[in-house]
Amino acid sequence: MSERIEVGLMGATGTVGRQLARLLAGHPWFKLAEVGASPNSAGRSFREALGEVDDLATILDDEVLESRLKDTGDEWSSTLLLSALPSRHAGPVEIDLARRGHVVVSNASSHRMDPAVPLIIPEINPDHLALVETQGWPGALITNPNCGVVGLAVALAPLQRAFGVEMVSVVTLQALSGAGRQDGLADDIEDNVLPFIAGEEEKLSREPQKILGRWDGNALEPAAFPISAQTHRVGVKHGHLLAVSVMLGGAASADEVIEAFVGFRGAVIDEKLPSASAPVIEVLDDDLRPQPRLDRERGGGMTVSVGRVRPCEVFDVKFSVLVHNLIRGAAGAALLNAELCHVCGTTDRTRVR
Repeated sequence: MSERIEVGLMGATGTVGRQLARLLAGHPWFKLAEVGASPNSAGRSFREALGEVDDLATILDDEVLESRLKDTGDEWSSTLLLSALPSRHAGPVEIDLARRGHVVVSNASSHRMDPAVPLIIPEINPDHLALVETQGWPGALITNPNCGVVGLAVALAPLQRAFGVEMVSVVTLQALSGAGRQDGLADDIEDNVLPFIAGEEEKLSREPQKILGRWDGNALEPAAFPISAQTHRVGVKHGHLLAVSVMLGGAASADEVIEAFVGFRGAVIDEKLPSASAPVIEVLDDDLRPQPRLDRERGGGMTVSVGRVRPCEVFDVKFSVLVHNLIRGAAGAALLNAELCHVCGTTDRTRVR
């Protein structure tokens, strides 16, 4: 690509927004040109909002650092906007911007389950991007899944293709960074595990079926298997660990399941998207792996690690999954979706009003 495309970043001062800004620094296709934040921060320079302790101030261009933070309702010149807005604010803002002709690639949960909004993991369901043609807006809205769902769906995809999936049980141990900047959390989690994360079990129980559903060219039929999910917050900085049990549609040994994981090739490998990792899944042959501290950075944080694949006494197979919640599960997922939108021409179908 001879010339980089200018993109805007909403929610740039939050945990996911900062990670997105970090991933955009030096990106071969995209150039961060506009940044936005909450009304309380709008008007300040990005450098001022970041503060001296953030390493972003050392890797971003001065032009970006000195730019003024926009309010979400302001005019944006970039056609492509990455949204790291909190879900409680993202809903109407993202729809309004799509109606104004922007292609909004969102990490928020607000519209993930809307029938006309594609919920994309490019290695699994890039064909679902065709849903944007049903939205009826000058622009488009595309979402990525919940940070834990990414790991679960990536692990289920090769099993669904090879054997079929009938039923799933998942227990998560989720990192602190998945909660964002939550007052008092550090004190609550010390010498402790929190056995409830608001909204997480519902997302894990619903989003994978949409991702693994079938697009027939006219409608999306979600996968039918049920998922039982239990979520926990643990004192780990980054990296969600999932304990997964699966009832398969056909008989398979643990070795055959491992072969399905190892042989899984995502569609984006053919597209050569800059943020894609190869392999998509890495199987670790060690009973003590995967571990967040040791394995979360594999593939630049974009590889999903799987380990302890073995027969299940209740279902058919069980295994552990590790996903970097800030990169593969959030900022990197959104950036990968933006790259998919570009190669598929979604960003060319619209012009900002």
